[in-house]
Amino acid sequence: MNLTTREETVLAFIARGMSDREIAARLAFSVSTARKHREHLLAKMQLRKSSQLTMYYLARQHELFKKAGRRPRIIHSRNASANIWNGSDAA
Repeated sequence: MNLTTREETVLAFIARGMSDREIAARLAFSVSTARKHREHLLAKMQLRKSSQLTMYYLARQHELFKKAGRRPRIIHSRNASANIWNGSDAA
């Protein structure tokens, strides 16, 4: 599925567990705009929950890393919900 640059950015923030308010602050637009972006992504992908968007994002990242010949790994943070995929091979 083709996503715009903005959709990719919002999807990445959703996958990191950011709220609509946090996304809005990060991208300098209103909370309602952030909510609309989330709703649009759900509709575009025919999904019902934000957790499904996170699963989609992780699967998509995994496929991109495989195509690039890189091994995905998880970077752990103090906040478990902020763990993200990273294509770096460094341990």
